Amino acid sequence: RPFRQGELTRQLEGETLPDWAAEIGAGTWAQFILKFILSHPSVTVAIPATTRVEHVRENVLAATGPLPDAAMRD
Repeated sequence: RPFRQGELTRQLEGETLPDWAAEIGAGTWAQFILKFILSHPSVTVAIPATTRVEHVRENVLAATGPLPDAAMRD
């Protein structure tokens, strides 16, 4: 689970997204994390388990727009 059952996003609460997050269309930490994971060539699927509809909508937006390239992932 990419968010480690919410632990990862809780740790990032209050932290500002990097400026370049807007370049890849990430408006939240959840979208940023999912885009990072999905952009890696060895990843074929990420399953961010959730029961909250608003999280599903947020996660789906991570699949739109550009993904980070290798330089951004570094």
